[in-house]
Amino acid sequence: MTAVSPRPPLTIRMSAEDNVAIVANDGGLPEGTVLPEGVPGAGLVLRDKVPQGHKVALRDLAEGDVVLRYAVPIGYALKAIPAGSWVHERLLQ
Repeated sequence: MTAVSPRPPLTIRMSAEDNVAIVANDGGLPEGTVLPEGVPGAGLVLRDKVPQGHKVALRDLAEGDVVLRYAVPIGYALKAIPAGSWVHERLLQ
């Protein structure tokens, strides 16, 4: 039986203005994953496990920064969110 290699990490950025990307891998991505060249956030190391379909910060976000998806504000950071972190609703206002 041939072993199947796992899919490489995949993130999707809806607009060039977005400061978050969506994790597209089945089952999400584990903490410590390095995003490869060719995907949004290339070179970032994930600071948290990020579930499939959830957001990851592409850059450091300061408290109060606007979080953009589809180039539209989806909230404001309630505290500093380092690049590579899972951006979940509890962190947004």
